[in-house]
Amino acid sequence: MSEKINIKEAVEVESREDSVLTKKDIDKAYFRWWLTAEISANYERMQGLAYGASMIPVLEKLYPKKEELSEALKRHLAFFNTEATWGSMIFGSAIAMEEERAKHKEMPGEMITSYKTGLMGPVAGIGDTVDLATIFTLVSAFCCSFAVKGSLAAPIIMFLLGTAMYVEGLIFHRLGYKMGRSSVKNIMSSGTLKDVINGANMIGMFMMGALSAGLVSLSTVAKTKSFNLQETLDSIAPGILPLLVIFLAYYGLKGRKMSAPKIVILIILICVVGSLVKVL
Repeated sequence: MSEKINIKEAVEVESREDSVLTKKDIDKAYFRWWLTAEISANYERMQGLAYGASMIPVLEKLYPKKEELSEALKRHLAFFNTEATWGSMIFGSAIAMEEERAKHKEMPGEMITSYKTGLMGPVAGIGDTVDLATIFTLVSAFCCSFAVKGSLAAPIIMFLLGTAMYVEGLIFHRLGYKMGRSSVKNIMSSGTLKDVINGANMIGMFMMGALSAGLVSLSTVAKTKSFNLQETLDSIAPGILPLLVIFLAYYGLKGRKMSAPKIVILIILICVVGSLVKVL
C-alpha cells in the first residue's frame, strides 16, 4: 500500500534532525528551478542546464570537496526534460537523495541519475495534461474574452494563475524532499491523483462548453418575406449553429482523423462560400 500523502505536512515541512540542509536551502533551490526551468531549453540537454544551475547552492553545501562537487554537478547537467511544476517533486527527491549520498556515501550516483531519467517522462505526461493542456489553456482562453474588451481582469487572473502554479510546484517540491525516492511513486499511485485528474477533465469539459458558446459565432442570413431561418433556429435552440460547428470539428479530429490546420482551412472555405451565396 502506498503511504498516505498529507499535503498540509508537506507545506509545513521542516529539516530533519540529521539534515545538512535547512528549509531555506530547500526552498531556495526550488525558486531557482521555477525561475530557470524553461529558460535554458535546448536540443542537447533540454532542461539539464537549469537543473544543474538550480542545484548549485545545495551541492556546494553538501560537497565541500571540489572533486565531489564536480562529480555531482556533472550528474545534474545531464539531459532532463519534464513538466516543470510537477517535475519539482523529482527535483525535491533528488535533493534528498544527494543529501543521503553526501552523509553516508553508500548510494551510487548512477542511482540518482536513473531515478530522474526514469520518472521525467511519466511525470511530464501528468503535468502536461493537468496543468498545461487543461488548467493553463482554459484559464488563458477565459482571459482572452476579457483581454479583447481591454479589461484589466485578464492580466490579473493570469498573474494569480502563475502564483497558484508556483505554490503548487513548491508543495510538490517539499513533498519530494520529505518523502525521498518514494515520493513520486506514492503520489502517482494515490487515489488523490486520480481524483485530481478526473476533476480536471470535468472542469475542462464544462469550460470548453462555456467558452465555445461565448467565442464561437455563426448565424445565417437566409430568409424570405415570410420566413427567417435564423429566428426559427433560435426559437428551437439558441446557438445551435455554433454548437454544430463544434461537433463537426470534433468529428473531424476524432472520427476522420483530420489535422487541426485542415479543419481551420475547411471552416474558412465554408464561410467564404456561404457568404458568397448569401447563406452565412
